Amino acid sequence: MTTAEAARRLRVSQRQVERLISRGEVPARRTAGDAWVVDAVAVNSLGRSRPVRGRPWSPEVAWAALWVLSGLEVPWVDQRTRSRLSSRLAVKNAAGLVHACRRRADVARYRVSHSFLDDVRGAVVLSGTSVAEQYGLAEDAARVEGYCDAATSAKLRVKFRLIDDERGNVTLRATRLAHVLNVDLRSMPTAVVAVDLAESYEARERDAGLRAVEGLLR
Repeated sequence: MTTAEAARRLRVSQRQVERLISRGEVPARRTAGDAWVVDAVAVNSLGRSRPVRGRPWSPEVAWAALWVLSGLEVPWVDQRTRSRLSSRLAVKNAAGLVHACRRRADVARYRVSHSFLDDVRGAVVLSGTSVAEQYGLAEDAARVEGYCDAATSAKLRVKFRLIDDERGNVTLRATRLAHVLNVDLRSMPTAVVAVDLAESYEARERDAGLRAVEGLLR
């Protein structure tokens, strides 16, 4: 759809849609006439989960919130920030939290040969669809979703010849906060998985993620 149509769907201005494109929140491409066209499925998904008001939190605060909801310690924030965060979480609903945590990582979606999927899977901390069975969804072995740092993301793109594709089988979420990747886990904590699912383009995954986030907030 055009940016004008996306603006109407999201109830924002076209300029705000262009900002979403520049931040990678809405997949888009340029036409031959140099106009933006945006991915309709992504816009509809964002419209269902994105509150009209409120700015996303900083990556540090977003990760702290997800760590707290997962029952983990957050040594990178001070006690005052931790106390304020508890107050914020007490009044958030699921859609509000998903929106608030949008800046936790840069998201890129790719298509890769199935022969490389296991190698990519072994290079990231799994999340979202790759570990969705904990939320009642069948694990999809034909897709990989996970976190890594920006340098690893760039290396994987070159090594395995990843091709940009919003409907691809690999979703990489690159974060600059190295300490959230230095956990002795093969997969991300429960709240991270739930929020990633809530951002899915697939309705069943998105609904499961939102239900899980709501449960964690209670």
